[in-house]
Amino acid sequence: MDYPKSVPSVGLVNGKFVDENPVTGQVGSLISSQWGNAVTDELLNVIRAGGKVPAEAEHDQLLAAIKAIVRDSIPPEKIRTTLAEYGITDAYTKSVTYTKAEIEALLKNMSALPVGAMVPFPKGTVPAGFLEVDGSVQSAATYPDLAAYLGTTFNTGGEGAGNFRLPESRGEFLRGWDHGRGVDVGRGLGSWQADEFKSHTHRVQYGAYAGTGLGSPGYTSAGVLSSVGLEATGGAETRPRNLAVMWCIKAWNAPVNQGNIDIASLAANVAALEARPRGLGDGQVWQNLTTSRVSGTVYTNTTGRPIQVHVAISSGAVYARVGPVDVSFSAYHAAFVVPAGATYTVTLNNPVNLCWSELRT
Repeated sequence: MDYPKSVPSVGLVNGKFVDENPVTGQVGSLISSQWGNAVTDELLNVIRAGGKVPAEAEHDQLLAAIKAIVRDSIPPEKIRTTLAEYGITDAYTKSVTYTKAEIEALLKNMSALPVGAMVPFPKGTVPAGFLEVDGSVQSAATYPDLAAYLGTTFNTGGEGAGNFRLPESRGEFLRGWDHGRGVDVGRGLGSWQADEFKSHTHRVQYGAYAGTGLGSPGYTSAGVLSSVGLEATGGAETRPRNLAVMWCIKAWNAPVNQGNIDIASLAANVAALEARPRGLGDGQVWQNLTTSRVSGTVYTNTTGRPIQVHVAISSGAVYARVGPVDVSFSAYHAAFVVPAGATYTVTLNNPVNLCWSELRT
């Protein structure tokens, strides 16, 4: 497609159309039928290629056709519909779900310090989430994460079943474990070491020089070399200058708004809530048991919780009993609750289109 340069009668100027100019006498360009038809056919071909039927009154067909051609020219396998196809594999989407155990694990790790980390504090108040490293015996049930971390490393005997002992840090300096370096050999991790001087000696020399005496008879004196001890000085230990701190160990992950929360009591309360009798529908889902239930059969609710039974038919009769009590007799359906441990029976009379569902775990 181009300007009609090959048609002399069109009157192009510099290869383009111009308007008539009465002042200069410039004649306006003409559009020949040949070129006009060619342009129209060119546009119509694009419109038809885009799956459109040319319509004189519609002025957006060319745009719609171009969009359709571009869209249809991309192979379906090249169209990316997931984040992974763009190389994004770690995105969080609204379809991602977490289990109760996974959420609890995430909450437990919200603290920057892991359980078992030792931190020095310049005050005598033990922060929430910590225990003083004082060699005391603690309950593994109260501090399960710390018990799992320390194990029996610092037990000395007599801790009792279900207990473990903390290391003793009061009045002690901490020293980096040798771990094969060869500077402090023979030490186990967490072992205690007594104070010690590095082996050394102190010497003080004194004596007399040898000489010859005068007179008759003459004599000769021998030289003498001796050593003496120094007087004791100092205190009961050898130590550098230091600052007294209270070493504490991370025992559990404290809540952000800890206030006066007793974590041990909170853990017991949460456990009690988990063990409480739950309401109908709490953690239960409807299950279609049509194919596994038989009319007139006695069933026992062994879930440990109340369940709800719903039986529906389009014609016939439904008779329901829980234990020794008749709970429903209907022409179309029966809905009733079965307590934990109770028996229940559903008897059907000429049922059509049976649907037997139970709300249970």
